[in-house]
Amino acid sequence: MNMPRDDGIAMTWFVKVEGRVYGPYTGAQMRAFVGEGRVAPHSSVSDNRESGFASATDIPQLKAWLDEARKAPHEKRPLPADARTANFIVAADLHADHRAAFEAALPEFGEVERITPGVWILRGAASAAHLRNELSHLLGREDRLLVVDASRDRSAWFNLGRDADERIRDLWGRRD
Repeated sequence: MNMPRDDGIAMTWFVKVEGRVYGPYTGAQMRAFVGEGRVAPHSSVSDNRESGFASATDIPQLKAWLDEARKAPHEKRPLPADARTANFIVAADLHADHRAAFEAALPEFGEVERITPGVWILRGAASAAHLRNELSHLLGREDRLLVVDASRDRSAWFNLGRDADERIRDLWGRRD
């Protein structure tokens, strides 16, 4: 796909998720989304709301940003304001190709204990969203991640799909 480079010239990007198109986003916003893990290599992206969607890795500028993020995914970025020491449950359904890198990265965030395949307890200074954003760089198209902050009753997830997203938000948001 031959899309124009984002040279600081006003350019807009669109992201398609499960048939819904989001945007327009500026180049700076897209670069931030890549850094946060919100745009992954398999994300469907275009410079046109109506057509031309391709995987982010097929677009040279986005591929460069993704490569930057992947090379230093755990470079210590500033922790969010609510990043106090907490207890987390990290559950991940990982393809075999991504498992080793994911498991190797977990101790960078605190003390880790594997409970069962794909489930860990982690104690460290972070927030659920921060852990999700940092770890999502290591995930592929089919991988899924759920991070639960058991100390503060918060959660964050990646790639679970729209239905799961709605069910989690509904269940987690209930005030009984």
